[in-house]
Amino acid sequence: MVQYNKVELTSDEDNLFEKQWDKFLTRHFKVREVIDIYQDHKDIIKEAARIAKYQLEQPFGGANAETNQFGWTPILPNFLLNASAAPTYQYGTWRQYITTAHVTDTTYGRGWKDWLGTSANNLKLTKYGTMVVIAFEDPINREMHSIGALLAKIKGKDYPIWDFGEAMNNTDHPVFELSEPFIIEKEQDFYIQERCDRAGVSELRPLGVFYAKGDYMRNKSAYAQI
Repeated sequence: MVQYNKVELTSDEDNLFEKQWDKFLTRHFKVREVIDIYQDHKDIIKEAARIAKYQLEQPFGGANAETNQFGWTPILPNFLLNASAAPTYQYGTWRQYITTAHVTDTTYGRGWKDWLGTSANNLKLTKYGTMVVIAFEDPINREMHSIGALLAKIKGKDYPIWDFGEAMNNTDHPVFELSEPFIIEKEQDFYIQERCDRAGVSELRPLGVFYAKGDYMRNKSAYAQI
């Protein structure tokens, strides 16, 4: 188990977390399977708030955090980088088009390609945020999905392959719950590769919470700051 420095939430901060918890879920998510996964991992999400408090050196201000506070939001594509030789920030969608060339490419092993960052050029999380990831979903409704597995290196740790198996196929809502969620601290280097099993459209995305300073949550151009 990775160890993190943290600061306990005050009673007022804890009350605010609890008061906003249900609205945080129902405002952003409508699918029962996704909400249930968040409920299952509420403790680690609150633990990540304590870690964020230590990392960001500010009190927790909830969904409407002020300048000298940090708040919370779902993980948006703006917060993460596209994988390329010279990474550029996502614009506002998780959509990617998987081609036959991706499926047959053998650069990293058949079908594997960079998704978030690269092994040579890791993605670095902003210094204004801390993130916890509890699952991955691909909400595009299709019988067989394009992405079949992920491989990650986070905080210097190589994770075993997360093979989606049947979790993403032939189900009411395709979501893959992590047995052990992971936390990415501010300015932490990491990368994730994906295995392309078939050509098609994917909107694969991480599920979790992004804790960020209040100003960062409001600044339209802040996402690209390192």
